[in-house]
Amino acid sequence: MTEPSSIVRRLLREIMFLFKSPAAFRILQKIRADKLTYLEMPALIDLYEAVAVAESQQIPGVLVEAGTALGGSAIAMAAAKRAERPLWVFDAFEIIPPPSERDGSDAHQRYALIQSGKAVGLKGAPYYGYQTNLMEQVAQNFTRFGYPPSTHRIHLIKGYYSDALRLDQPVALAHLDCDWYDSVMTCLERIVPYLAVGGRLIIDDYMHWSGCRRAVDDYFNGRTEGFEFVMKSRLHILRR
Repeated sequence: MTEPSSIVRRLLREIMFLFKSPAAFRILQKIRADKLTYLEMPALIDLYEAVAVAESQQIPGVLVEAGTALGGSAIAMAAAKRAERPLWVFDAFEIIPPPSERDGSDAHQRYALIQSGKAVGLKGAPYYGYQTNLMEQVAQNFTRFGYPPSTHRIHLIKGYYSDALRLDQPVALAHLDCDWYDSVMTCLERIVPYLAVGGRLIIDDYMHWSGCRRAVDDYFNGRTEGFEFVMKSRLHILRR
């Protein structure tokens, strides 16, 4: 059961954001109403504001999302960025790969349910990974919200991270929502070396999946110098 104090903090957070950025608040509300993201409103607000900070501080580099589901969190990023700044969205755009021996029983139980064909998505909707045209649906969702990929420098990259995630330029912000140990570790290994000074990682699943938490802890073991770790609605890692 959620404690009353946390509910009050959440409501205050949302009210403050509503008064500060009413147009953005309506976009985030619609993302959730349309069942395009698993993120609750405070996490969406944190993500939007992190991109807005990168813009206001003119942090150099591209934006990256690894793991987009139906595109809701990436749409929030698109709403906060300048149209000229590239947003690279990496996803299998199909059923996610299996967890490994580095993941806990939580991941293996979840994957078994997905494989059984009985997994349920947001608010009882079909699980997104079962859809055969997921990449096209995500592109359409961007367009429906007013951010056509072709005119807003949004690039949808299909494939597993080990094959598809290749970078050769600075990264201003990366949102990692990729669940399992191997996926998270691959993203960290390929993104962190390019993370700009002042840039940020947002780790969606650090408190939700044991493999994600282990991958982050393993990667940054002995590498914490020059980074600041801040727990907001999700784990934020800032390069100083």
